[in-house]
Amino acid sequence: MNVRRVPPHGSEARYRGTKTGRPGCRCTKCVRGQRLAGIARERRLLRGERNMIPRAELLPHIQQLLDSGMSRTLIGRNANVAQSTITYLINGRSQSCRYDVAARILAVQPHRFDSISERPAVGTIRRIRALYYLGHSRRTIAALTGLSVAGISGFADGRWNVIDGRRAAAVDSAYRQLMTTRGTSWKNQRRAITEGWHGPLAWDDIDNPDAKPDVDQHAHKRGRPGEIDAAAVAGLTRAGKSAAEIALQLGCHPRTVIRARGRISNQDLEEVA
Repeated sequence: MNVRRVPPHGSEARYRGTKTGRPGCRCTKCVRGQRLAGIARERRLLRGERNMIPRAELLPHIQQLLDSGMSRTLIGRNANVAQSTITYLINGRSQSCRYDVAARILAVQPHRFDSISERPAVGTIRRIRALYYLGHSRRTIAALTGLSVAGISGFADGRWNVIDGRRAAAVDSAYRQLMTTRGTSWKNQRRAITEGWHGPLAWDDIDNPDAKPDVDQHAHKRGRPGEIDAAAVAGLTRAGKSAAEIALQLGCHPRTVIRARGRISNQDLEEVA
């Protein structure tokens, strides 16, 4: 439902009222606002400008807003016009609109979502997949977002195309808290690598559906025992890191770390600072 804000006193819109129930206001401020609006229209005409803007000049901008994932209701809410105004311009029922209405529509920027609007889920999906890439578990993400573990899985699977503002904000908050740390879920990281998902550093604009990941960023790959730096394993072990944590850092399986530890003598572990 599109709830329009009541225009302030002193505006022509408040003076006019609506055809669906809100009566026009005849207070001193609104009468003066109506008179000034009429003067402004006359001045535009004297300057050779138009008081009515053709539909054809507005359609490209409206289409740009729609392509960004904004609904007609959301566009109307941002422009403080009725949803029907946007709909009539799209379907051709209105061939023009007033100069002030057109100016408000043209002022709306793409991707301008508010807290109650639905928006494309692409950014949320990418955030959760990036956290998988870092090895964070579904339970950790769910605990920070307030969503269910099944819901986190659903977004990671790309099961939904849209998401409401509340859930999107919750995932974004969790993402900001976890994007600079590594988790301990080898399974999630392995899945992210297998699926070709990307970490936080791959995205310049994670919410832009047209954005491409930076494929040159460092990608963790599953290692073989012979490829693991024994000194690095020893140093991380000395620092108190678990096999799972070392595996995430070196990009290998925890069993690889355990086997590497088995080839390192206790004396070697003690000598590595």
